[in-house]
Amino acid sequence: MKKMICGSFLFLICMLLASCTTGLKQSEIDPWLADISGANPPEINIEGRWHDADVDPNTAFGWGRGSFEQNNGKLEGRLGNYNVTGTVSGNKVYMVFLSGGRVYYTARLEMKEKGMLRGNYFDHDDRSQENGYPMNLKKSQE
Repeated sequence: MKKMICGSFLFLICMLLASCTTGLKQSEIDPWLADISGANPPEINIEGRWHDADVDPNTAFGWGRGSFEQNNGKLEGRLGNYNVTGTVSGNKVYMVFLSGGRVYYTARLEMKEKGMLRGNYFDHDDRSQENGYPMNLKKSQE
């Protein structure tokens, strides 16, 4: 019984360490963004205020409200509880959501209609952005 408990404990420790090493790290953000986006020149400008298009931004659910600044293809800002850094490439936006120096999510959104970004967000360890969850942002009236 004691060996089984020790074995289970070691297994959990190994899984925890493995999960900590596979996710996107803050030092890897810029090279990852350049690689995933293709580094095309921006065709859109998303500077300004945005909010979650699927959930009332006045509630504690969803992404909430945010504001972005865009300098050529470089994106910085905040959305809800997260600091956001990213890249605008063509009509697509690639974002990384951080809090406390840790990467929590990434996102790939596309502007097919003015004032609306549609796409998916991904867990921090989904570097190839294959298993996403729907995410839609709407430009706020300023």
